[in-house]
Amino acid sequence: MIATIRKSELNGIVEICPSKSYEQRAWAMSTLPRMEISINGTGSSSDACASKRIADKIKNTHRPDNVFDCGESALCARMFPPIIALHTDNFTIDGHGSLMNRNIRTDLEFYEKNFGWEISGNGLPIDIGNAKITPGHFQIDGSRTSQVTTGLMLALSAFNDNSTIRVVNPSSTGYILMTAAMANDAGAKINVLQNSNTLEIKINGNDSYLKTELNVEGDWSNAAFVIAAGMRTDDIKISGLKSESLQPDRAIIEALYLCNAKFEWANDNLIIHKSDIQGFEFDASNYPDLIPPLCAIALHANSKSKIFGTNRLIGKESNRLEAIVTELGKLGANITCTDNCLTIQPCTKITSSTVDSHNDHRIAMMLAILGLSSDAIVLNGCECVNKSYPNFFDTLKQLGANITIAP
Repeated sequence: MIATIRKSELNGIVEICPSKSYEQRAWAMSTLPRMEISINGTGSSSDACASKRIADKIKNTHRPDNVFDCGESALCARMFPPIIALHTDNFTIDGHGSLMNRNIRTDLEFYEKNFGWEISGNGLPIDIGNAKITPGHFQIDGSRTSQVTTGLMLALSAFNDNSTIRVVNPSSTGYILMTAAMANDAGAKINVLQNSNTLEIKINGNDSYLKTELNVEGDWSNAAFVIAAGMRTDDIKISGLKSESLQPDRAIIEALYLCNAKFEWANDNLIIHKSDIQGFEFDASNYPDLIPPLCAIALHANSKSKIFGTNRLIGKESNRLEAIVTELGKLGANITCTDNCLTIQPCTKITSSTVDSHNDHRIAMMLAILGLSSDAIVLNGCECVNKSYPNFFDTLKQLGANITIAP
């Protein structure tokens, strides 16, 4: 599908979409033995729907097969295998779209080495046999992703015996902390100790969980794009965000301080005011999903900005780093990448152009936000926003954006 976005002034109030990261973890927790959990405030993103589909299949003892479709969600493919292994020792992980190009096989080698899993196939579908999970003491390299640790931590929390996980060179630590807090709210007993370059995770044996409800929070990752739009126009009020959320991408608030943005909290709403944006420096190593909206903000700053941690972008839905440099270049941006850092010069005029989403929801949303400051941007492949924010374009239209969508 093709979106045409034209210069617009935005104003109004919107309720942000549910957090897919929070919801996906909630669905995984719902499958743990002895867990009694109800999940409220769910969304319709394709990643969240994939998690629910997998959870429903795990709980269905009469399932016709053991093929678990992860859609395009790398979190599903990395998090669910040890949880599925609590229920069956022979299954297949499959998916489609951008997930087919991601190196899930390498991430699952931890289970091959530590539990003796028999894993066949270099890419999806991946067949897994002898899939046993037992309590113990483990060390894992966390430099590529935190999502393998997330799944292992949840699976081990279901046992009566204690376990420990030592994560060396952890990345996206905030997601591990968020997962532990969610599990503890449901009766798990997980303690995470942060050191300079390791995480020490202690999982106490647990013979029962609490009967609990989880209310899915608003999504800070996607709110960052609406925030970026609000800084260039009239006041935008965003409801549904938890101000003290453990979602890592709440760190967008830190960036707002750095770039001199004007914002406030009022009656649990985040209000973004039109701002004179200053150049800024921000380390996004633990918040790679914030880099696209930060790029949109940086282009409208009054001086050079630097965003660090860009190496984390290469293995996303697209080569997100390459996509950012390529597509922003089409819009007239002066942007360079060296030594794990994007350097972005202010762009006085967003050039009208035809751009491509690279089938990456965050690239699509970044380009759409910039289109609001152009005469016209034509965005190919805009439907990929369904992965995390199906109502993204409707939200912008609700605020007054001039957007047309065509097949």
